[in-house]
Amino acid sequence: MNRLVAIIGPTAAGKSAAAVEVASAFNGEVINADSRLFYRGFDIGTAKPSTGERRGIPHHLIDMLRPEEGFSLAAFLNVARKTISDVTERGHLPVLVGGAGQYVWGLLEGWEVPYVPPDPVLRERLEREAEQEGAASLLARLQRLDPAAAERVDPLNIRRVIRAIERAEASEGTVGPPRKAAHPPYNNLTIGLDMDRKVLHARADSRIDEMIQSGWADEVRRLLSSGVPPDARAMYSIGYREMVEHVQGQLSIEEVARRARVATHRLIRHQNNWFKQTDPRIKWIEGGGQAGERAKSLVKQWLQQTT
Repeated sequence: MNRLVAIIGPTAAGKSAAAVEVASAFNGEVINADSRLFYRGFDIGTAKPSTGERRGIPHHLIDMLRPEEGFSLAAFLNVARKTISDVTERGHLPVLVGGAGQYVWGLLEGWEVPYVPPDPVLRERLEREAEQEGAASLLARLQRLDPAAAERVDPLNIRRVIRAIERAEASEGTVGPPRKAAHPPYNNLTIGLDMDRKVLHARADSRIDEMIQSGWADEVRRLLSSGVPPDARAMYSIGYREMVEHVQGQLSIEEVARRARVATHRLIRHQNNWFKQTDPRIKWIEGGGQAGERAKSLVKQWLQQTT
């Protein structure tokens, strides 16, 4: 089996920096598993690693989509598997990094995701419902249609909730959850970054403040002036719709920051549901500035054992 290192955990724990450290030390290439980083032009508000932060390490599955493009779990699994194969064929070590549990476990467990074609009419109706009644109404609908899917989906990601409803209604409940492979497709080392919840929240809050100071509002103005619609799929990343309202004069920057903090804290709780401390597959280390050194030590031992 091809070898693969996965660095996972909640947002703001230091995953991207740790992945670069590991890739730099072991001739690796980074493969992104964070849906927010797929979209071109959405840099500041997603904390996308800069060119300098990437330190010359190849990064894949970043800036590959237009803001209006959709990208399903099945599509991600297809392109990620091809990318991992390409990196391995070059004799390099694939380093998967991200906090999206569906994407990470979909790869590591070899999920097979049944294809259901998009239904534009249903999507438009559900989007109107979300605007009028709130995201909670969509989640309640999904819980009635497919309780298992409601447990898996990120309730803050309206697009994913809508897609899950779309699959459930189209299949009348016959599609079911993704099927796992009989055996893991990769010989993988999964490293989880952990932090005290209060410290993690403080880091996330500080990062939001830095985003605002670094010109997040100007980034959104440029996107809108370039023709990106306010309801583009990429605008559903945390904080972007609120920032659109701010640049349109409808919301204060303080309220944007407050809502982004609340949504990020909720995201952290959701990520912790995917990556559990009791999961024996995950090697947990302390996140933050020293996570890269700790991760490199684990990877070195693992490579020696698997050679």
